Amino acid sequence: MSIRQVARAAAVVALFGILSRILGFVREIVLAGVYGATADTDALVNALFVVNTVAAVLLYVLTTLMIPIFQQEREQNGTASAWSLLWAIAGWIGMALVVITGLVAIFPEFFIWFFDMGPERAAIASELLRVMAPALMLQGFSAMFTAILQVHGRFAGPAAVGVAFNAGILVGVILGAGALGITAAAWGVTLGALLQVALQLPQFIRESKAGGGLKVAFSHPRLGSVAVLAIPVAAASLLQQVNSFTDKLFASSLDAGRNAALSFANALGSAPRTVLLFPLLTPLFPLIARFFAESRKNEGVDAFRRAAGILALVSIPLSLLMFIGAGEIAQVAFGRGKCDSACVSEISAPLAFYGIAVWGNFIGYLLNRTLSAGNHAREIMVATIFTVVLTIGLDLLFLGPLEQAGLALASAIAVYVNTGITLWFLHRRTPQLSLRTLARQQGRVLAAGIIAGAIALIPAFLMPADTGAFWGAFAWLAVVSFVGGAVFVLLARVLAPREFADARTSLSNLSFSRRR
Repeated sequence: MSIRQVARAAAVVALFGILSRILGFVREIVLAGVYGATADTDALVNALFVVNTVAAVLLYVLTTLMIPIFQQEREQNGTASAWSLLWAIAGWIGMALVVITGLVAIFPEFFIWFFDMGPERAAIASELLRVMAPALMLQGFSAMFTAILQVHGRFAGPAAVGVAFNAGILVGVILGAGALGITAAAWGVTLGALLQVALQLPQFIRESKAGGGLKVAFSHPRLGSVAVLAIPVAAASLLQQVNSFTDKLFASSLDAGRNAALSFANALGSAPRTVLLFPLLTPLFPLIARFFAESRKNEGVDAFRRAAGILALVSIPLSLLMFIGAGEIAQVAFGRGKCDSACVSEISAPLAFYGIAVWGNFIGYLLNRTLSAGNHAREIMVATIFTVVLTIGLDLLFLGPLEQAGLALASAIAVYVNTGITLWFLHRRTPQLSLRTLARQQGRVLAAGIIAGAIALIPAFLMPADTGAFWGAFAWLAVVSFVGGAVFVLLARVLAPREFADARTSLSNLSFSRRR
């Protein structure tokens, strides 16, 4: 896959990522407007967490393993053997999904028990989870389709599944809320999962013809080694969900509304990853995996270094903007209706720390995927275990003095610790990666960002606008973004010319009018 193809694929993924996020916000607005903040909506959120957690873990494991495994098997034993291995993996996962879905449908109370919701809300959540149980299996199949399609460079269908899922929930609520109440939302979840499968199935069938058509298989000579590789990857993914759960658990011990404020801040803090990080690395990961599979480590390291430079150019200014403009961003995004100035303040405090973590999240995710491309899942699991334990300890340390902002600070610190650990692991496995060269590259971009941010604050301090109102906050952000962005571009051209040239080349290749 060429740089131009990577850029085009990134543009497609970015477009659908933006649409999915917009629909996700619309979904939350509709749910709040139709059902309000009640025991029913609490039950829906927890039941949906169970379904989405299983789907998220499975998607992470499949996309992390299937792409490098297929590339390596095809390189070593041919395309037919690679497809045979994929069918064997799909066969066992499909059977496991059927069993898990049956258990959830029959015994939903067991899975809801972990939330300690009280008898009334637990009964509602159990019934909703029973309705959503088919969505668990359908999202699992969608995850398999996503991994197999990405193996073959098909990104449009997998990128659109979030749009389909949110659209299904909206349809269920709009059409059925009057007659079914909160159960309509649960049926909407199942409908959304069905739309995910329907969206990818035609393309999956076309791609599968290259492997001799659809097959049911449960054996392959290397299936056992794949299962061994999957254990640490699955463990790492499950551990990543632990911190999401503990954040909710600790925030629930604070005053009413603090848990929601943390959730809103987290949604804003994770937006750059959804819109910018995933679109770039989704098509880039198969390319790096192919380099490692073909023992072309020097080319793989060069691709990593160039990607790290582009990610720094994007993430560092975003980190600084979200840190210094957290209050204004929260005001523009949520400062209306029942979210008054106190509400905005509760959101902006954790948002500032989530903003600091954007740079670390971008580089850390690239390191994670590069280690995965080299089949070093054990190192990822070790780094994740250490980070999860560290985060929980920091949560307990900062929760008292900083409340929900302390939980965000703990996450930010843990992100950079995890990035440092995975970087050390990657360097140890790939000595071709020079830590000094990477540090100089990131340092040059960071210097440009800090100087640009300091200059941007000069006119911002002189603005007489009221940043507590929407338009005042919007104007403040516009001035800071324009001045800071212009200065950053000028400095980046001088301090980081190679990274700036790579980014400019990628942008120029986003045109869909050009032929491959």
